[in-house]
Amino acid sequence: MIIEKAYAKLNLALDVVRKRKDGYHDLKMMMIPLELHDVLTFESSEKDLKLVSNQEIENNAIIKTASFMKEMFDTEQGAKITLEKHIPIGAGLGGGSADIAATIRGLNRLWDLNLSIKEQEDIALKLGSDTLFCLHNKPAYVYGRGEHLLFVQTPPIKEIYLFYPNITVSTKLIFEKHQIEFSPHKFNRLFTLYINEKYQEFFRNSYNVLTQTTLKNVPEFAAFMQKVKKISKHSRMSGSGSTVFIPVFKENDLKIIRKIEKSGLNPLKTSVKQ
Repeated sequence: MIIEKAYAKLNLALDVVRKRKDGYHDLKMMMIPLELHDVLTFESSEKDLKLVSNQEIENNAIIKTASFMKEMFDTEQGAKITLEKHIPIGAGLGGGSADIAATIRGLNRLWDLNLSIKEQEDIALKLGSDTLFCLHNKPAYVYGRGEHLLFVQTPPIKEIYLFYPNITVSTKLIFEKHQIEFSPHKFNRLFTLYINEKYQEFFRNSYNVLTQTTLKNVPEFAAFMQKVKKISKHSRMSGSGSTVFIPVFKENDLKIIRKIEKSGLNPLKTSVKQ
């Protein structure tokens, strides 16, 4: 039996550069992995691929990934994969991409494929945009479709509070509706603040350009975002939504923590994956 953890991701900053000819978008992002994770268990099976999950997921990417790898490497082996799902679906936390990456790592070990990191990266890029980041699970500046990673230092965040409104947001819809107005200087300034370890200033100026598009097209999310903003004006949306997060930097930052406790919103507390 092989166990792999599929770690959620968080967009600390996100900008959309352009739409590509292949239908994807070129992006610029600052991303971190979270301790929040799904758990995938892999067991040998004679031929078939079988998925057992604690949550029903439409068009599950795990079996698609396993089928792709089985055909790609022409293996007779099968696999029973058990998914213990903890990352909310459609929340902008990369749960699907994390599961794909964990499946690549898990089957590589189960089937003794002995794939190099480069070979695993190539598979990840064929199957999604955030999958390469989720394969490595390290803080990174991510650009292009997600195929370029520049690993960076872990920010000094003590805790992260995730506010999830149980609203599924369609990433496809948000990107279709988004009007691109990219400013290179704006994102470059953010990146410079980050690499120079000016984290407080970075978070004061960080942004996600998809936020306004999501607020405009998902009214129920707009109402939820307004409630979280009352706790902290520096709350941010991850990905295309619907998770909103508040980072806490100091152990004695009681003001924010007390506001969170009084909000009645019951966020999930997590931290940056170490």
